[in-house]
Amino acid sequence: MEEIKYVESLKDIINVRCDMFKDKVAFLEKEDGSKEFRKIKYSQVKEDVNALGTIMLKKLNLKDKKIAVIGENSYRWYATYMAVACGVGIIVPLDKELPSNEIQNLMERSEASCIVYSSRKKDLIEEIRGNLPKDIIYIEMSKKNSDDFSYSYDELVEEGKELVDTGVTEYIDTKIDRDEFKILLFTSGTTAASKGVMLCHKNICTDIAACYHLVPEMGEFTYLSVLPIHHTYEFSLVYIYGTFIGATIGICEGLKYVAKNMKEIRPNVLFAVPALIEKLSAKIDKAIADTGKEKVIRTAGKVAIGLSKIGLDFRRKLFKSVQENFGGKLTHIFCGAAPIDKDIIEKLESYGFKFFQGFGVTEASPLIAGTPKDGRVAGTCGKAVYGTEVRIDLSKNEDENSNIGEIIAKGDNIMIGYYNDEEKTAEALKGGWFYTGDLGYFDIKGNLVITGRTKNVIVTSNGKNIYPEELETLINRIPLVNESMVYGAKDPKNKQELIVTAKVTLDEEYIEATYGSTKPSDDAIYKEIWEEIKKINRSLVSYKAIKKLEVKKDDFIKTTTMKIKRFAELEKDNKK
Repeated sequence: MEEIKYVESLKDIINVRCDMFKDKVAFLEKEDGSKEFRKIKYSQVKEDVNALGTIMLKKLNLKDKKIAVIGENSYRWYATYMAVACGVGIIVPLDKELPSNEIQNLMERSEASCIVYSSRKKDLIEEIRGNLPKDIIYIEMSKKNSDDFSYSYDELVEEGKELVDTGVTEYIDTKIDRDEFKILLFTSGTTAASKGVMLCHKNICTDIAACYHLVPEMGEFTYLSVLPIHHTYEFSLVYIYGTFIGATIGICEGLKYVAKNMKEIRPNVLFAVPALIEKLSAKIDKAIADTGKEKVIRTAGKVAIGLSKIGLDFRRKLFKSVQENFGGKLTHIFCGAAPIDKDIIEKLESYGFKFFQGFGVTEASPLIAGTPKDGRVAGTCGKAVYGTEVRIDLSKNEDENSNIGEIIAKGDNIMIGYYNDEEKTAEALKGGWFYTGDLGYFDIKGNLVITGRTKNVIVTSNGKNIYPEELETLINRIPLVNESMVYGAKDPKNKQELIVTAKVTLDEEYIEATYGSTKPSDDAIYKEIWEEIKKINRSLVSYKAIKKLEVKKDDFIKTTTMKIKRFAELEKDNKK
């Protein structure tokens, strides 16, 4: 495959790459109620995107308007994004899990003139319609026929095809200014309210080139799309990069269908977040434990990794039964959005999977650093990706003996700024550098290691920094614990001091499998977890010791990429 160093615009995917791969399958997707995946070729992608873009310009008069899109992962969602961004106006992806009042809020904040929505979101749209401007255009993705309430997506596409067939090429011939604001993404925000990130074609295309330089062979692969499509991690690295490079994207029916769809689609590539990887890893652990040969298998895995380093790699043959749980063809696992336990990475590598870890944020389109095809180091995010420069800012670090600081980045992948928010833009963009708000350091080989978020750091009264994510990784290894959140609670006796507190949820599946009908009391479970935390404390320097434990009965409040919303959790506690 040719070397890719420069990509002009996303329109190249439609007008160039779709021709290059015209007979290949671009998407595998089940329609509602269907038992089989339908195949959508690249030739159809080009035809549909150009038709939708044409009708939006000529019939709906949406030139330079903001157009929102909301719904579950689907081919129509992808086509809408590409049609809008490649010649109509500004695309505004929205999180399908948000409540109606938040959808209304983001529609108003973005000043959207149109919303394209999946049929599963019809009731939500009907609920907020009366509170939105009367001239907003509504397009329903799976609607059979247009009516006074909304347009049928498929009917509009067919009308657009007729216009193109008669020689209407205004949309197709549109020239893209790669520096112009064309994408508005609202961050999910784990610490505060969402911000509107303004991106352009240059930003996204820089990440396309960066992905290619990391793992160039991925165009021959089939991807499984699991994460929410509105999130820039999923859309940029799976959908945009995947279709640019000629891959096939199998669209998962939903999180509860991951295992089933893996066996149906048999993907080579999975992009995931730590929470999903941890659940998959736990299923492997259970399957291995059921064999009664756990120690033998673990030892074999470690030996296999060692032999692979001298050219004798038989891991995929040795652990074929493990790989069958993922469809049998999965070779590449990519993980981002949050740190993941190094032990899990090494375990998956021992079974023959190539595990890649990346670091990115919405404001960087999203990729900033990533582990390469060769020379991966578990627990690190590799080095800065092609076209991006990364540094560690130590200016706010009060601990002179620490090399941990805020991660800052510079490159063509960095956003234009925050929508209608000059103050936050000025805070984040300084001297050409983007201040990510994430903390980390470089290891001895120059690989980036993420330690947490600046807003999450617990600072002791004597100036010591405690990184909650580091402690959470240790706590999450406790079998009884499902998830944890570490924070500094105010000491009621001394307001100047913070008590390092761990809040956890229980792994109910583990408890049921271990104890059955003789489930221990709440007090017994608490004591068992606390004994494990005391063991953790003995491995830590004294100021990092966890002093308090809270066991939650309900789940943590999370973003759609399964990150805990710390701000919302603590705010909820304060209201009690």
